[in-house]
Amino acid sequence: MVVFQGGIGPAGHSTDDLYVLDLTNDKFKWHRVVVQGAGPGPRYGHCMDLVAQRYLVSVSGNDGKRVLSDAWALDTAQKPYKWQKLNPDGDRPSARMYGTASARSNEHDASSDLLRRCRHAAASVGSQIYIYGGLRGDILLDDFLIAENAPFQSETDRVPRSENQNRNHNFNSDSPPFEQYTNNSHETAPGFSTDKKSIDMLTEASAAEAEAVSAVWRAAKEASHASSEDSLSDGIGSESPLSETSPMADDLDDGGSMEPDVKLHSRVVVAKEAVGDLGCLVRQLSLDQFENESRRMHPANNDQSYSSKKALNRQRSPQGLHKKVISLLLRPRNWNAPADRTFFLDSYEVGELCYAAEQIFMQEPTVLQLKAPVKVFGDLHGQFGDLMRLFDEYGYPSTAGDITYIDYLFLGDYVDRGQHSLETITLLLALKIEYPEHVHLIRGNHEAADINALFGFRLECIERMGESDGIWAWTRFNQLFNYLPLAAMIEKKIICMHGGIGRSINSVEQIEKIERPITMDVGSIVLMDLLWSDPTENDSVEGLRPNARGPGLVTFGPDRVAEFCKRNKLQLIIRAHECVMDGFERFAHGQLITLFSATNYCGTANNAGAILVVGRGLVIVPKLIHPLPPPVNSPESSPERAMDATWMQELNIKRPPTPTRGRPHSAGDRNSLAYI
Repeated sequence: MVVFQGGIGPAGHSTDDLYVLDLTNDKFKWHRVVVQGAGPGPRYGHCMDLVAQRYLVSVSGNDGKRVLSDAWALDTAQKPYKWQKLNPDGDRPSARMYGTASARSNEHDASSDLLRRCRHAAASVGSQIYIYGGLRGDILLDDFLIAENAPFQSETDRVPRSENQNRNHNFNSDSPPFEQYTNNSHETAPGFSTDKKSIDMLTEASAAEAEAVSAVWRAAKEASHASSEDSLSDGIGSESPLSETSPMADDLDDGGSMEPDVKLHSRVVVAKEAVGDLGCLVRQLSLDQFENESRRMHPANNDQSYSSKKALNRQRSPQGLHKKVISLLLRPRNWNAPADRTFFLDSYEVGELCYAAEQIFMQEPTVLQLKAPVKVFGDLHGQFGDLMRLFDEYGYPSTAGDITYIDYLFLGDYVDRGQHSLETITLLLALKIEYPEHVHLIRGNHEAADINALFGFRLECIERMGESDGIWAWTRFNQLFNYLPLAAMIEKKIICMHGGIGRSINSVEQIEKIERPITMDVGSIVLMDLLWSDPTENDSVEGLRPNARGPGLVTFGPDRVAEFCKRNKLQLIIRAHECVMDGFERFAHGQLITLFSATNYCGTANNAGAILVVGRGLVIVPKLIHPLPPPVNSPESSPERAMDATWMQELNIKRPPTPTRGRPHSAGDRNSLAYI
């Protein structure tokens, strides 16, 4: 049988349901188990296991408000089923703690404090419970707990202990079923005996493994010192597989720790749409299966001078406004577009939300310094439904999601083109206010008034908020955009920006020196290159070339990428700004990746959307979603879909067409950006 309890339910809240799947039943149907009395309560991030082939044990977790420190057991042999809370402070010594010095320093804490954790690992061997690691708040734990004399254990199965061993703790239950089994049962799990001989064998194996790891470390250290500094970036982006046992680093920091190389994973995660209670599934494809990965779509943008706007400030956002936005919009599985397109915030609330976010951006550097792991998002362009799908498939920023152990980085172009720019930018600002240390936003070329006045954001604000409030809100958003950071560094090895390095950017320091707030009319060529430039057509086109986006803009070749990375001791550039068919595209032999997160761009491109997950070891995994299939009902029979489609078509008719990449139009061509 397979049993699970708790987790995150469809509404995004933690639950305490208990379900069983009987694998001996050909129908393979889940059944909800009714349990009498109080139980563990709603929780997620906990661990469950079966102890002594009889007791279902649930350990710690998070109830959505706090990290828990309790343990519960369910006797599967006793009916009616009833949860029993285990007392971690019994008289008999029971749990021994192993780990690092930081973990050992806590070994005299109360047992309840030791158990306070979520997203940990737990397993049972025979009648013992082993618990390792997890999260306590934002602290990543590395300790190891063993419940040696658990109440499920027989007297003959216990390990003798000497008096000079460390002070430990146990799980005790005062329920009759547990006491009866503990006192009378003499069974142990088959194939396992916790006698002294077994413990000695485990100790010898651990010592041998530690010696082997030390030998590998010494060899890696010697090889690292012997290698030249010029080999730092050799092989970046190579598709040849690396040995999993060989060191990934080619240099050591002052502390002697190994630094991993940046590596694009050979497998790509792809969301596969499904119907029914299971929602969406994912599958994996190899990089070489992406036939369209070199096909770029051509987003249309325009460069006009920025006209200064009157600064409009309001008071600090009251506590709860951003929470209101999150509660209404952060619904990855069940968000629905408003039928009448009326926006739920007024201009006063928009001003307060912008003020609160602006205060945070003002304190941040122009180039953010981030630690892995990080989830990186490309252009969203008001396609809020795609943002919700990405959150649903691959996790979302919430304590009920994965914000406790991974950061979020968005590379700009939050507004324009799509139908829900207001939802997209307000939710991201609200998340920034709620998680200022873990949600990061940098600026794109559409975060400028002269651009988003032309490509849809201004019109959306007016249509959805009324002319007076809409123009005020649009002006306030653009005032905020001038404070956004311009780039981000991940582990000082990966730089993330919206556009590229163009002709002028040779060092990260040039970006760091840009002072904010800054508008697009300052004439900074560094800012223009940073937000507007693109890679050349392919790896064979080197140097600088004119950019089809408009006069004064350039494309840069793979030689520029290699030179920039070498000069700044970087291994990868992640940028957005261009629609690519598979949502991500490699350039310069893998030293640059273009990322685009909106699917079926402008309703015609039929492209996939992607995010990049940068792991702790700097292994990068692309994760994709494809455009949703057409609805079962035709637009004619679906009034809401027909209205949305018509609205989108009317907006795009009013916008300039996308220029063909690599073939700049003449200034007299009325279809060219140069003409505009």
